[in-house]
Amino acid sequence: MQYLRTDGQRIVNENNEEIILQGYAAGNWMVQEAFLFGTGGFHAEFKPFMRAQGMDRPRTIQQAIAETCGTKYAGSFWHRYYRNYFAEEDICHLKKTGFNSVRLPFLARAFLKEEPEIIWDEENFAMLDQIIDWCEQYGIYVILDMHAAYAGQSTVGCDDGVDNYPHLFTDEESWDRSILVWKTIAERYHDRAVIAGYELLNEPLALPKWDNYIPKLLEFYRECIQEIRSVDQDHIIFLQGHRFAKRADIFEEDMDPVCHNWVLTFHIYETLPDLGLLGPVMAERERLNVPVWVGETGGTKHWLAVLSGMLYENHIGINVWCHKAVARPNAPTLCTYAVPEDFHKIVDYIQKGASKPSYNDAIRIFDQYLENILFKNCSVHEEEAHAILRTIPFRITAVGYDWDPASHKGDYPYCSFSGYRREDHLKMILTDGKRAYEHAEFKGISFEPVPKYGDYNRLNLVLREGEYVTYTILCTNDTVRLTLDGPAMNGEQLAIEINGQKYRMPENQNSIIISDLSTGRLPVRLVCESGEVILRELTFE
Repeated sequence: MQYLRTDGQRIVNENNEEIILQGYAAGNWMVQEAFLFGTGGFHAEFKPFMRAQGMDRPRTIQQAIAETCGTKYAGSFWHRYYRNYFAEEDICHLKKTGFNSVRLPFLARAFLKEEPEIIWDEENFAMLDQIIDWCEQYGIYVILDMHAAYAGQSTVGCDDGVDNYPHLFTDEESWDRSILVWKTIAERYHDRAVIAGYELLNEPLALPKWDNYIPKLLEFYRECIQEIRSVDQDHIIFLQGHRFAKRADIFEEDMDPVCHNWVLTFHIYETLPDLGLLGPVMAERERLNVPVWVGETGGTKHWLAVLSGMLYENHIGINVWCHKAVARPNAPTLCTYAVPEDFHKIVDYIQKGASKPSYNDAIRIFDQYLENILFKNCSVHEEEAHAILRTIPFRITAVGYDWDPASHKGDYPYCSFSGYRREDHLKMILTDGKRAYEHAEFKGISFEPVPKYGDYNRLNLVLREGEYVTYTILCTNDTVRLTLDGPAMNGEQLAIEINGQKYRMPENQNSIIISDLSTGRLPVRLVCESGEVILRELTFE
């Protein structure tokens, strides 16, 4: 594999070929969260100060294991868990599915133990060596992500802090040890091209009330980069801003003055996927003249299919959270597993004061957990990958057409009532007697709850004579069936343009088989030649 580097606002390899990083994060591998591990819902406490809660993060899960299974069992559990959770079969599956990268979120204390002395965990380093070797074998780039620095940098449970306080920026020892871990990693892996780069911190200073520590965050970044560059001048540095990695205005300089080889990382979760979302990201990219990588995202297939297309069009890579976890509705998890049948006995004892299971029962339950997370025992959800990569088969909402202004044309004189892509002058409506949700200011008194997307999920696209839209797919076969669905869809009014050829639906049908296609990225353009057509969804099979 070739080293990756930055070239202006793009990531390239040693042949100066652009590389769009597309991958999953191995969340729940070293950094467990309650909603991923099966011990609670997705939530975070935002109080000024609070101690960690039962089984909500790695250190409290460790406490529960020691309490229910004994310290000897607890001492060996994580080494077994790490190896079962992310093994060769998982990496092979990522490659077969079409991804080219993995983000490895790690605990700093998993490599440098929380002891008075400097004690490295060589067993965990050996395990990381093996993962990196497998990734190289299968052609998967690795982004090493310090998801949990010493003592906590995010102030929410995903940083594994003892409490929700930014101790990394107040405790000298935690600061020094976190930087030491990065320098040691850079020393060990400076000659491994399979590593795309180092992501120094995850979601630092997530909440607005910690903004006063921003100068310390920038100081940490500068000192850490200086130490890394003293031993490694080849790997990319990935940097996140504050507020859950949604802001970049704190960066006002070249953060990597020695090598000029850094990437700005954003986290994007379910928000309307249009210029209102992506415009500010691209503005920061332009201002700093560095590439952007969406290092964390997640949502429904419906949403990810649209977001991913926007990102690829704009030379932005994507990394989905996360690769493997307990099953949850509408989560983009690629592999899901079931918790053991009696797992609730552990959780109820820790969180609700229920009867304590016997040591033997608890050990049996956690042993079963270790079996369940093996790839061979997981349920695989290929449809998630198809949506993210836009590979066939997949479905896309009609209003999720390509972003490039040259790829669509609309003559509607007004903007969309929903606020979605209002600059495109394409008409969007609700059908089947539905009415628009009330505006946000009426949330408290409306008769029905207003979903976070508002009307977005219920929009239909209206194409009028002379208007057109384009959908880019990744074609891996020379034949595709395109099915159009909508309340007023007459295929005879539409021209379907692919590879310079024009097709029309057979009479009284809503699907067509198109053969002799070229493989690779394939634009599919729908042109309304007469009247008006209302589209809801496109399916490619």
